[in-house]
Amino acid sequence: MKKYLLFIILIFLTFAYLDYDSYADTTDYKTFSEIIMASGKLLANYTDKEYEEYYSHLKPTFLSVVVYVENDNVDASYISNTLWSVTNNSNTDVTYNVKIETESTNKTTFSSSGSLNLGGSQTNGGTKAEIGAKCGMDASRISQESVKQTETMSLVVEAGSSAIVYLTGNLTISNGVAASYVFFIEIAKGGFEIATLKNQYARVEKARIWKKYIF
Repeated sequence: MKKYLLFIILIFLTFAYLDYDSYADTTDYKTFSEIIMASGKLLANYTDKEYEEYYSHLKPTFLSVVVYVENDNVDASYISNTLWSVTNNSNTDVTYNVKIETESTNKTTFSSSGSLNLGGSQTNGGTKAEIGAKCGMDASRISQESVKQTETMSLVVEAGSSAIVYLTGNLTISNGVAASYVFFIEIAKGGFEIATLKNQYARVEKARIWKKYIF
C-alpha cells in the first residue's frame, strides 16, 4: 500500500511542476495578432483609392526616389500571437515554469508593396535609405538586429482555470508610398512601411472555467 501511495505522490509531483519553452516570431511585426495605432492605418489596410490618392503626390524626377509619407512615426501598441496556453481541469493547482524569449528595443523592420523592394540587410544607400531619411531616420544607425533574452516565469494555474501567455509592447509606424525614377521614367513604385520595436513584455491572462468545490 505504501509503495502505491509513493508512486501516486511521485506522479503528482511530476505533473504539478512542468517546464515549457515559449518563443514568438518577432522577426516580422506583421505576424502580430493585433497592432493598434494612435492614428492612421497600417500599409496592409490601404485601399486602392488611398493608393491612388497618395500616388498623386509623387512627381517624376530626373534621377531620385520620391517619397510621400502618410503616417510619420505614429505611436502604436501590439499584442503577439499566443505563445503558450493551458487548461487545468484537475482539482489541484499546477505550477508551470514557462520560459519566454523577448527581444531588445529599437529593432527596425522595413516592408513594401508593389514593385518596391525594401528587403535585404543593407540600410545605407538606395531606396531604403532615402525613404528612411524622409521619415527622419539616419540609415547608418538603423538596426535590423536584436538581442534576445530569456526569462523564466513561474506560473500557477489554479484548479478549474485556464491561462495564456503572450507578448505586448510599443512600437512606432511610418508608412506611405514611394517611386524610383531614372530619366523621369518610373522604375519602381509601391507602398512602404517602417516599424520600430520600442519595448516588449510578457503578459499573462487567466480565466475561471469552473468553480472549485470542497466537500
